[in-house]
Amino acid sequence: MRLSTLGRYALRAMVDLALHQGETPVLRKDIVERQGISSDYLAHLFGKLKQARLVESVMGPGGGYTLARDPRDITAADVLRAVDEQLDPVF
Repeated sequence: MRLSTLGRYALRAMVDLALHQGETPVLRKDIVERQGISSDYLAHLFGKLKQARLVESVMGPGGGYTLARDPRDITAADVLRAVDEQLDPVF
């Protein structure tokens, strides 16, 4: 399966959130630094992921992003569909 940059970055961002689940909400700038994704691109991704109810944003001091549900209940297909990634296999 070939993934677009959007799909790859969405998966990387979600794995980053899953690795930090249970801690305080994750700041976008921290994901930017760890994953090498531009802040604007990540904001666009999180908009789509929030709309799909995969992530939640927490406003105010101590705010950031968290997964909307247990990471074990989120599949790669869920993430890719949220960012309109084509799920057709490539032969």
